[in-house]
Amino acid sequence: MSDTAEQSAEETDRQVEITGLLPVLSQLDKTAAEIEQLAAAGEEVTPGQIATYETEAAHARHLVSTAGASTQEITEAERENRSGGDRGYTERALDHATHTRHFEPTPPPAGNDERDVEDEEEISL
Repeated sequence: MSDTAEQSAEETDRQVEITGLLPVLSQLDKTAAEIEQLAAAGEEVTPGQIATYETEAAHARHLVSTAGASTQEITEAERENRSGGDRGYTERALDHATHTRHFEPTPPPAGNDERDVEDEEEISL
């Protein structure tokens, strides 16, 4: 194999490796956006949603670190493969991966808790 062919194969392998990060980053962006929207609207944010976000952020951080990928390489891969998510999702997800937010669980909106009714029924028994 010539040096050019080997270099081309290495570049292709590198592009495939970086493109493989895109689904993870897309999911992290979606999860973060969902939690931010719920919190802004005063709706319930569960501990499970927060744990999912933190796990996805740690996973993305690990994969990006392991790949040794730069922000520029990842954003270029996003431009070449637009189907992964909303425009700019890689930059937002990388920001979440490197600067993981601290979300607090919030209770469900008042008046929608069926457990209160069940508790009252148990007490009256």
